[in-house]
Amino acid sequence: MPDRPADSELFTPVEAGIVAGVPAKAVYKAIRERLPKAAIVRRRGKPHLTKAAVVCVRLDRELPADVPVGIRRAVYRQIGGARLRRLSCGSGVLSYVVDVPRVARAVQADLARYRNAMALIVEDPEIQGGAAVFRGTRILVRQIADLIAEGASEQELRADYPRLTRRMLAAAHLFAAARPRRGRPRAPTWRRGAATRERVVDRSSA
Repeated sequence: MPDRPADSELFTPVEAGIVAGVPAKAVYKAIRERLPKAAIVRRRGKPHLTKAAVVCVRLDRELPADVPVGIRRAVYRQIGGARLRRLSCGSGVLSYVVDVPRVARAVQADLARYRNAMALIVEDPEIQGGAAVFRGTRILVRQIADLIAEGASEQELRADYPRLTRRMLAAAHLFAAARPRRGRPRAPTWRRGAATRERVVDRSSA
């Protein structure tokens, strides 16, 4: 199975960015400058975020740009307890009310969509050499994501792969975002209108 926050409630910075709706670089900036140390867990030397930290990341995007970093840090230190509540921060003209429960609900909804998408994908050593495929098929997730990135339309993809669904196409996009390739990108193997197209035969329907 692909890595899933549902199992451990810990998120890589890339996953946190997907769930919070922000670029990964914004997550790394928040880790360096704003998030409480207790919200970051190190695994093999790499940072992972708790769900509370993801809520903080989303709040960091939504707070007005003029909110000082010190006030942001004070708010984020209060997030993570069992009881979420609206928080007041600052004073005088720099006074803010932060609707933490609303942001937490939005994060939870996006997290549910992410988990549902990842549930469509399996990595089984006996299927396609362990590469990620859509559950119940031999269709390579990474290849579908590449074709989407290269401009293939939904109609073209579903004509070539009849078992693909819209949910699978959305999951392919999320998977590619959450699990970016390492190293130099490969040269594209497909171009729109090309005479030949590299394809994977879906033998599960045979």
